[in-house]
Amino acid sequence: MNLKRYLSKPRITELTKTDLASAAAEMLATVPDSILGTVDRKTIVANLIEKEKSISTYLDDGICMPHTRVAGLKQKYVFIVGRAPNGISFGGMEDYNNTKVVFMMLSNEKADDYLSVLTSLAKTLTAEESLSSITQAKDLTSFRNAVIAAFDGGSKQNCAKGAAKRKEEKVNEIIMRSALKISKTAKCSTIMLFGDAFSQTPDIPAVLGDTKVVLVSEKAPHFMPAKWQHISIKAISDMRFSQLKSAVMVGLTRGILETKEKICCVAGVRDSDQIDTVIILDIEKEFSNLLIGQKNMLPDDVEPEVVERVIDIATELSVEGREGKPVGCIFVIGNIDEIKPHLKQLILNPFFGYKPEDRNVLNPFMDETVKEYSLIDGAFIIDGSGIMEAAGALIHTPDFKLQLPGGLGARHAAAYAISLMADCVSIVVSSSTGQITLFRKGQMLPITDKRR
Repeated sequence: MNLKRYLSKPRITELTKTDLASAAAEMLATVPDSILGTVDRKTIVANLIEKEKSISTYLDDGICMPHTRVAGLKQKYVFIVGRAPNGISFGGMEDYNNTKVVFMMLSNEKADDYLSVLTSLAKTLTAEESLSSITQAKDLTSFRNAVIAAFDGGSKQNCAKGAAKRKEEKVNEIIMRSALKISKTAKCSTIMLFGDAFSQTPDIPAVLGDTKVVLVSEKAPHFMPAKWQHISIKAISDMRFSQLKSAVMVGLTRGILETKEKICCVAGVRDSDQIDTVIILDIEKEFSNLLIGQKNMLPDDVEPEVVERVIDIATELSVEGREGKPVGCIFVIGNIDEIKPHLKQLILNPFFGYKPEDRNVLNPFMDETVKEYSLIDGAFIIDGSGIMEAAGALIHTPDFKLQLPGGLGARHAAAYAISLMADCVSIVVSSSTGQITLFRKGQMLPITDKRR
């Protein structure tokens, strides 16, 4: 997604105000009336502050991302970036004092990819190298250059730094050429490269030529050829292929991969800058239990991005737990009308009454909310577009014979049952092993290995 077109140097500024409302007004002053239209600037600030009171947009990395829709905005999006050398104050909350960058997003009311753009922005701004150069900029000029470089995907100099030692590069090139030969011999249609083996994306595009390549990584890539596709998956462990099943699942739901494909997977030890492992994966055989047919991978009204986002949150819960303790939970995604007859609310629904946009899992600011409510007994219920309908919901279904492996408890049984009774996908995080399991029509697919 090309976001740079909504950014311009004059709208990357140094803030002199330290309270959020005044800083927002100062940032809005950089936008001409020809872009804002007839809307009152004070109204925009009021809407931004009201949304901030409803759900904080402060990210732990020193970035605050206030955002709102503006009726009559002449552009689809407008980005304004403010450098806050003295931090920001808001509502007495201490976190805001650590703010170094305020990134404001204004959106035309008709923009239909609002949440997707927010997610992309959050990933762009918090990518490790981009974040460091932006927050440590010494003056406005270097700050502007760092922001623009982040949206460019990194400067040519940063790309050049991805070339590690010449000896390692040569070994990587030899292994990649061998992997390419193996791929052709095995009649693979795709090479899946696990990019977290590299501190920066390796200098190997020339070796792969026109081969279809899918880059799998936890971090947003600073550089990759336009023809490559990227799947962002968090690693549950340091094992070379800990992201493999999740990546294939996301690739299938997004249409990047097909069920009949064989793929050649290439990986190495995390951050080693060295490739050392090649395997061939037959998707149809590996996912045989789940692949009833491509169109049945997900319910018709469930967007792939929602499943991808829930897997991402589930992986964080699996790895980090909550307050140092393991956390188990269930996410049910699908047709709410079919799911509701099998639910009973255990507590007052914490998501009731909020705007759909503010309780959508695609909203990057929902992560901490979901993690906090994961400590509550019961399931999260999510509709196909990502709107969180409930938390703390008890799943109860008619009695039938369970067909689950030994050792799985009530949480997995509930996820299994609801996947049979309603057109949905259920995802479970095990509190004892950290394993993440997906259920679809009674079929079970572990999408991560047990935590080690």
